[in-house]
Amino acid sequence: MPILSRYAAAAALVLALGSAPPGRAATIDGAVTLTPADLSFRGGTRASAYIGQISGSMARMGAADPSDTTYGVAYLADLSDTAGVSTGPALLDQKGQRFIPRILAVVAGQAVDFRNSDNVFHNVFSYSPPKKFDLGRYPRGKSKRLTFQKPGLVQVFCDIHSDMRADIVVAPSRRFGYVDAQGRFRIEDVPEGRHTVVVWLPRRGERSGEVEVPASGTAALAIGPE
Repeated sequence: MPILSRYAAAAALVLALGSAPPGRAATIDGAVTLTPADLSFRGGTRASAYIGQISGSMARMGAADPSDTTYGVAYLADLSDTAGVSTGPALLDQKGQRFIPRILAVVAGQAVDFRNSDNVFHNVFSYSPPKKFDLGRYPRGKSKRLTFQKPGLVQVFCDIHSDMRADIVVAPSRRFGYVDAQGRFRIEDVPEGRHTVVVWLPRRGERSGEVEVPASGTAALAIGPE
């Protein structure tokens, strides 16, 4: 084939690829009714003998970090597609004698870094069936990494500080979103069809709803009180 013909064929291929319609997906805009208990689950942290040694970024023990605004996790329960998931690890920090964020969602197969930012030792462990582990004691500035392969809820504690707790929700796919203080959540890149959405809340566990998702645009879902 002449050189000009090859160039012309290549240009035609580029134009054809550029004009192909992009993949279509929709978004679920949802809301779940929250109770006073759902909004107060962060409280109850007792005063610590180490308060003078712990990171000074927290104004007082028991207060939530102002950047941590998550009250639950919503995810599609009928999909297990993890294609396109970032291989980068998520971060669960230990700061001010609490886990930050208090609730963390990851995709099955994703790693989590457990960092200690306090001036005291921590010992992170879990007895939850999806991932049982004990990271042992380690000091400030150290981080340990674990990969979470099985979907489910992993409750995380510190063996030294019994008032510390975090919840890791391992979702079966990358289609998940966080629930805010108004009960709202958003799940993006959802394929067309009827889907089951599960909402996990710390005080009440799992709740679910069905939603019909169009090929593109937005589908609304409201999950009321039980």
